Amino acid sequence: MNPFEALVESHRATLRLHCYRMLGSSHDSDDMVQETFVRAFRAQHTLEDPATARAWLRRIATNVCIDELAKRPRRARGPELGPPADPDAPPAARTSDAEWLEPAPSAWLSGATPEAGSPALQYTIKESVALAFVAALQVLTPPQRAVLLLRDVVGLSAAETAEALACTVSSANSTLHRARVALEQRVGPRAGWSPEAEAVDRALLERYVRAWEKGDLDTIIALLHEDVTLSMPPSPTWIAGRADVARFLTNRVNQALREHRFRAVLVGANGRTGAGFYRLGDDGEGAFFALQVLEVKDGRIRVIDHFTAASSLAAFFAEGLARTLAAMPEAKAPLRV
Repeated sequence: MNPFEALVESHRATLRLHCYRMLGSSHDSDDMVQETFVRAFRAQHTLEDPATARAWLRRIATNVCIDELAKRPRRARGPELGPPADPDAPPAARTSDAEWLEPAPSAWLSGATPEAGSPALQYTIKESVALAFVAALQVLTPPQRAVLLLRDVVGLSAAETAEALACTVSSANSTLHRARVALEQRVGPRAGWSPEAEAVDRALLERYVRAWEKGDLDTIIALLHEDVTLSMPPSPTWIAGRADVARFLTNRVNQALREHRFRAVLVGANGRTGAGFYRLGDDGEGAFFALQVLEVKDGRIRVIDHFTAASSLAAFFAEGLARTLAAMPEAKAPLRV
């Protein structure tokens, strides 16, 4: 590996997170990084000082993502698309995986180098991959998304950001102001979504996953917040409120719970701890089928994003999540998070 290749490769993990934030897709992030590297090798003669490689590569990656965003609709969460569904009705048919926000393994954070302490830096690396934050980014226009990430997450200066996006400094600053206002409106107070704001209650999550294994629907429901929401991409169906979620679960999974069909592990996702589920077949074999990214409020589970699409799970399998119970190093043991 020559010096330039080594220099570029050293930024792979942080570029992958940047592309994930821009696109809302863990599945596509590695492809965007590869395209960034291709463009970087073609333009390596323009990198005058290796010390500026961070900003130079972020500029290339940002433009790769903006080009990609021009070809596709934005990715969303279920609650953004319409009113909650009737809990007595079956879930709506699945739509294209490409329409839905995807989770990212928390393991990606450990491989990324925290950005330098720039005055523009406003979010920690963990906050910047919180699912609520990434979902809100997708509502911004691609230029707003790019400016906010480059300034507040990557920590580039106004001049570096303007250069990256081929605009004036005043234009970049104006776009940043609009993006910050829109993001706060979408996400709400930071204390309500930031992983840094509320410590993970490991005991609560352990009780939750064990209740699934034991077939204890009453305990599952008791652990839910009164205002809980349950979404289940790639179906656009989502359910709001503990009473309706309880009815939905009673209608859809109570029989499987009684038959003790579920096994669960804790999985690190988007800087939080989530739950991964295996479902036992009639032959006793257990295949992974769903990942729940959970948010907690007031000691109860407030948000459940229930992901089942293959594209949403691919990055977790790549990080070592077992596809079957038989493939787990220690059967039924919680994963390290």
